[in-house]
Amino acid sequence: MSQVVEPPELSDQDVVAEPARAEFGYRPVPVLAPVALFLGVTSVVSLFTIFAIPIALVGTLVGTVAFWQIKRANGDLGGRLIAILGLAASALFLISSSALHAYSAATEVPEGYQRLYFDRDIAKKGFVVSNGRRWHHPDIVKLDDHKVFLKGYMYPTGQTEGLKSFILVKDNQQCCFGGQPELTDMILITMTNEQAAKYYGSLVSVAGTFKARDPMRGGNLHPVFTLDATHFSPSRTPF
Repeated sequence: MSQVVEPPELSDQDVVAEPARAEFGYRPVPVLAPVALFLGVTSVVSLFTIFAIPIALVGTLVGTVAFWQIKRANGDLGGRLIAILGLAASALFLISSSALHAYSAATEVPEGYQRLYFDRDIAKKGFVVSNGRRWHHPDIVKLDDHKVFLKGYMYPTGQTEGLKSFILVKDNQQCCFGGQPELTDMILITMTNEQAAKYYGSLVSVAGTFKARDPMRGGNLHPVFTLDATHFSPSRTPF
């Protein structure tokens, strides 16, 4: 008869431990990483408007903080690539848009023309009274017959094409909401050299010879300032 051999009993030392189950490889991603990526993508708008440059600036800061958090965690946090992409995009658009808008501002004034700011250099000067007669502020008198460059808004008249003349006002509250401009808040623009303007509801740039007329002859939409314009275009910058 064959004998049944019983397997030897194993001690605790002889028991082979079960292979440990592989740990799940997920690493949490700090919330600043996807926020940085979102801001980086959104920063592309800064190329078209200077008012979006702060988005690129904030995106650069958020991306930097997110990258620093992940690096400091020594592998416990994920999202490194996301943070880098967000940081790189924001920084790229911050630098490029700043350079673009700075270049536009530096080159938009035609050679030989003096940049003026409608509100500060013209509207706020007002009038002075001398010998019982109202006259222009001395700073305005100095501008008479000078070549100047300035910006403003076109007062609507219903005509949108082929404008040989139009009234330029200092802000869109006056042009777009039917407000009556003050005498010092409007300039009669006359196009020269067979040019014609097109109506724009946004800020426009004009350059030409500035003239100050007798303020006693001004009235309702009859400006006391005129400009014989040699240049006209939509504004390249918002200031």
